[in-house]
Order: sequence, then C-alpha cells, then structure tokens
Amino acid sequence: MMVMGQTRKLLALLAFVLGIAIVPHRVCEREADAWFDGEPARVDALAAQVAEWTKTDLMPRDFVTGSSRFDGEWQFGTYMMAAMGFGQVVLERPERREESLARMERCLDMALSRDVRAFDTSAWSEDALDALDGPRGHAAYLGYAGVALGLHRNLRTSSHFSELHDRIVAALVRRLDAAPAGFLETYPGEVYPVDNAAVFAAIALHARALGRPVPAVFTRGLAALRDKGVDRTTGLLVQAVRFEDGSPRDRARASGTALAAYFLGFADEPMSSALHRALAKEQFRTVLGFGAMLEYAPGSSGRADIDSGPTPFGFGVSATGFALGTSRMHGDRETFSALYATAHLFGAPFDENGTRTHTTGGPLGDAILFAMMTAPQKGRIT
Repeated sequence: MMVMGQTRKLLALLAFVLGIAIVPHRVCEREADAWFDGEPARVDALAAQVAEWTKTDLMPRDFVTGSSRFDGEWQFGTYMMAAMGFGQVVLERPERREESLARMERCLDMALSRDVRAFDTSAWSEDALDALDGPRGHAAYLGYAGVALGLHRNLRTSSHFSELHDRIVAALVRRLDAAPAGFLETYPGEVYPVDNAAVFAAIALHARALGRPVPAVFTRGLAALRDKGVDRTTGLLVQAVRFEDGSPRDRARASGTALAAYFLGFADEPMSSALHRALAKEQFRTVLGFGAMLEYAPGSSGRADIDSGPTPFGFGVSATGFALGTSRMHGDRETFSALYATAHLFGAPFDENGTRTHTTGGPLGDAILFAMMTAPQKGRIT
C-alpha cells in the first residue's frame, strides 16, 4: 500500500509538471475575464450542474476521504457552498431570483437535515440544532450554516428558515460571549480561526438582514481574531488555536486564510481585504503563467491534510481554489486570472447539455468553484 501511494504521488507530480509545461496558460485562462465579469452563459452552465448534483440526496459514501467525519463534512460542505453560489447569483442577476432561490432553499433544507448534520452530532455526542440552548461550540456546522442562512435572509426576509436562523445566531452570540479567548470550538478541544470567521459572518449577515447593529460580541470576536488569530510576520491566519487562551496550535496557512477572507467579505471588508493582500504578497506564485497559492509560508513546510488538499511542490489545492473567491471579491483580476488558469487545467471542465462540470472535482469541487467564482464583488454584498 505504501508503494502504491508513493507511485500515485509521483504520477500526480509528473502530471503537474507535464501540464504546466505543455499547455499554454493563455489557453486555460481565456475564460477568466468572463468569470470575473460574471458572464451569464458561464455562470448558468455551472449553476445548472450544481443544481443537478444537489437535487438528489447526496450521501457520505459519495465522498471518499477515508474518514466518516470528513465524508460527512464534504457532504454538508457541498450543500452549503452550493447554497452560497445560488444566493450570489441572485445578488448579481435579479432576473434569476426565483429559480436561484428555489435551488438555494433546496440546499439549505438538506444542509439542515438530521442526516447531513450527523457528522457533527457524532463528534459532539449531541445534535447541534437540538442543543442550541446549551453551551457547546459546534462552530463549523452552525457557523457555515449560519452564513448560508444569513445570505438567504438578506434575499428573502421571511421564510420557513427564519425562526431557526434566529435561534442559531442567538446561540452563537451567547457562546462567544462566554468563550474565554473569543473563539468557539469546532469539535471538542479543536478551535479553528477560519470556522470562527464563518461565525462572525453569520452574526453580521443576521444583523444586516434585520436592520440591527451587530452585537458587541461581534466586535470583540473580530478583535480576538486580529490579535490572536493572525500571524504578525506574514499577515496570514493561524490554522488552529487553543480554546483557553487563543495561543497558536498550528502555523499560519493559506487554506484557512483564503476561506476566512471569503467569509469575512460578508462581515468586515477591511479584515477580509487585509487577509487577501497577505495571500497575494506572501503565498501567490506563478509557474509559466499558471497561478497558485503556497499552503505554508515561505521558509516553512508541512504535510498535506484534509484542509490543504494535495500540495504538489508546496502549492495548496484548497488555498488556490478559495483564493479565486477572495480575488473576485476584492477586484484583483490579475490574480484571479492566473488562479483560474490553474483551476481550468487541473479541474478539466466538461460542457454537456447546457451544464459544466469539473472532471476531477465531483460535487464538492463544482460547488466550491461555483461559490468562489460567483463571490460578490465590492458593493454587491447584500
């Protein structure tokens, strides 16, 4: 098994080298401007494929990570990211409102279902929605669901989600207020600043939808994120911290930074912009015109994991994909175009019957790219 694993890694590296050497980057980035500008034909084709993925009940077994928890996370993440993409289409193209909202609501219903949240229930030995009156974190499940619900609430003020949305945000605010270092746990004993960025975005979107000021705990939480969650040397987000005092448990990394910058684009534009600038300055590289983000800061290295995805030559697949979203959010066309060339090369998009799917990504890959490549540009966030 070890030999087979090493062989697969070598083949992946060989494919990477041959791909960037043989395929001109301009061929792969020719659609980049269309995506950056939100060309309807491009967006509609990927939206149609994501709608196909999510109109059936995806199962954890559809995501083969080798871990039942991560399979469940990917199942939930597919519905959540798809919901964000459909909501973002409404922001840019009101004429697609009803169709996109119906698709978004299908995804929200599934993301909130007991079966889809089972991965989080297993980790905590309690159901996140049944235990909203309790004290325990559930930062990722409730935070990510809260972001998608918050975007929906800004598009449709009253719906069958409204009461649950209010309860989720109230629980997050109460738990943050009691958190010793200003961070909530994702799983028992595990605290990730990127997941807390989602919590802050959920709180901000809820306040905006209801026309209320953000609660004081939101401001304190952002301050904790800036003071304890951001590496002072690189400006990147630390991947993990301790619950008791917010001290680092992992290094600053690009995957968490890029996803946090996306979430914070809905909550605090200056901090989102600062994280994007750090990514562009410290992590962004081009190879023969193809752009990618290094997962670890220059001079540092580490192993690939479920957060980073594969890291050929140190470049992170997750960081590169999520940075498409931050680049579009902050009007960085040059970085977006170079990253898109890489996503196109290795995603291998395939068009058929009015849909577009990425051959190597499956449901989650298509959903993430849909959310990132429709990430709302400045001035269009609700």
